[in-house]
Amino acid sequence: MINKKTILVALLTLPCTAAFVNGPKAQHGVSLSGAANEKEEGSFNQLNISFVTGNDMKAREMNKILAEHGATKGPDPETSLVNLKVLNVDLPEIQEVSTEAIAKSKVILASQLANGPCVVEDTSLQFKALGGMPGPYIKWFQQTLKSEGLYNLLLAYEDKSAVAVCTLAFCPYPHADPVLFTGRCQGKIVAPVEGRGFGWDSIFVPDGCDRPFSMMSTEEKNEKSHRGKAVRQWADWLGANQPELYERQNGKVAVGHKGLNFKGTYAEE
Repeated sequence: MINKKTILVALLTLPCTAAFVNGPKAQHGVSLSGAANEKEEGSFNQLNISFVTGNDMKAREMNKILAEHGATKGPDPETSLVNLKVLNVDLPEIQEVSTEAIAKSKVILASQLANGPCVVEDTSLQFKALGGMPGPYIKWFQQTLKSEGLYNLLLAYEDKSAVAVCTLAFCPYPHADPVLFTGRCQGKIVAPVEGRGFGWDSIFVPDGCDRPFSMMSTEEKNEKSHRGKAVRQWADWLGANQPELYERQNGKVAVGHKGLNFKGTYAEE
């Protein structure tokens, strides 16, 4: 007869990665359950990828871009080739001014923690008048100063131009060389105009536009934004490499196989 003590011991000896598969609840249509990802008759081959973020809005935005993009579009408008599993964990961040170096460092560790495919994003907002600052430290500037404070940093300067940069680093499996995708959006900083969006969306106006991200529809923002450009590059790469990624996910590719087709770094202005 199996007693409670035997069951407890069995649970404690389960692999630690089970916490990432079955632990958190699903949020905003992003499935976090491994069981829900099992292929059913008539279903398509989804890639299960952990997205390291504590920002639900980023996860929503990335899912929408993937679901709408041709290379990763699923059988209906709400699904995509990619099933993102949000992994909310704080990772150590190297002191660097390059989003690519930061994202690469973080995703190598994240893929080992998740024990599988993982993607990490790092964002930078560079003010020309301040020599590129806040740069990759924008997250902490935003948390401390808010959008109004960021705008005030440039009050004494005539030049309000800025560049928004997003780098996605993707590790297809633990200890693999990360693939990097960088999107850039030129624009300017304006007084906050509250609306939709998050972070500093209310103060950034892309070049050629007359309103900030916060006043755009989700579709318009995703088309123009630094994140949209980076995610679409990643989606193209995933679409091109989907067969092997899916086989590796299901244990059909030998560890150490180097068949993935990528140059290593992609960028779009």
